[in-house]
Amino acid sequence: MKNISTKHNRGNRGQVWTMDFIIGITLFIIVMLLSVRILLTIYPSQEHIRVYRDAVQLSDSLLSPGYPVNWNTSNVILPGIADNNRINNTRLKSFKDMNYQHTKTLLHVTSDFIFFISNSTTIINTGQCLYGYNLTSEANCKPILTTEDYDTLARIDRMVIYNSTVYTLTVYAWE
Repeated sequence: MKNISTKHNRGNRGQVWTMDFIIGITLFIIVMLLSVRILLTIYPSQEHIRVYRDAVQLSDSLLSPGYPVNWNTSNVILPGIADNNRINNTRLKSFKDMNYQHTKTLLHVTSDFIFFISNSTTIINTGQCLYGYNLTSEANCKPILTTEDYDTLARIDRMVIYNSTVYTLTVYAWE
């Protein structure tokens, strides 16, 4: 009789073990699926990478003197608005006079873009508030990005000197 009760107890333990195994494997699968989903969302899409590269390319090109060094709207090959991170007013005015689509081609970018110069509180009006894409702005020159339909947006901030004062050159690019 002792053998019968021992077999009976072993049978119960086997059933509990099977239930534990099923619950454990189910939790493992759920954790694995969540991990894969998180890993896929951590890495940026190719579109985001391209827009970010365009923003970096724009900020680098803008902070160069451009080519040729004394360029104007008729002979420009690569527009730039600065010398040693100091904004050149003549080049900035010439940039303002350029056609936007032509500027995108010269800067070798496909994303739409704007840039502006600001201090910690306001955007500085340097002849106009925003340069690049014809984007509307608030009364205090802040861009209104909500009017644009975009999937990816990148922002680059660079320190510049404008009229002997340190400001921030902000570049937005979007697709």
